[in-house]
Amino acid sequence: MSIFDDMVLVEQSNFGDVVCCDGCNGPYGDNMNGGAIIGSSAYCGECCDKYGYYSQNYKYADEIDEILDKKRTFKENVLDFRKRMTGSSDAVMRIYTESSFNKQGVDYDKANTNSECRDNDRHDRERDDNNSSDNDGC
Repeated sequence: MSIFDDMVLVEQSNFGDVVCCDGCNGPYGDNMNGGAIIGSSAYCGECCDKYGYYSQNYKYADEIDEILDKKRTFKENVLDFRKRMTGSSDAVMRIYTESSFNKQGVDYDKANTNSECRDNDRHDRERDDNNSSDNDGC
């Protein structure tokens, strides 16, 4: 049983091999290799350096699912991770809604749904921890 069993697929978009960092929308800067996977988010090497994800003393190390190979580019790593997790290296975004919502007569074929899925909580918490007020990504 899946959490999506009682849900209705509203929209599905396939972005192919597009890869961008969930921290800075890059990667930008000097560190284009490596990276980290935290939940459903991927962070480039530059963000890993900035937020301390590579450090063994990182305060939230238990939240990091995987540190990516520093000898490979961030893009290569993310495409490989997707392939291992889903069987495809394509970036596929699916938007679901509760099946009861469909009783309102929404025509999903005509609906224009835009969604940006991003985990800002972790970055907000880290900025608070570092007493940093900038929000410029990496």
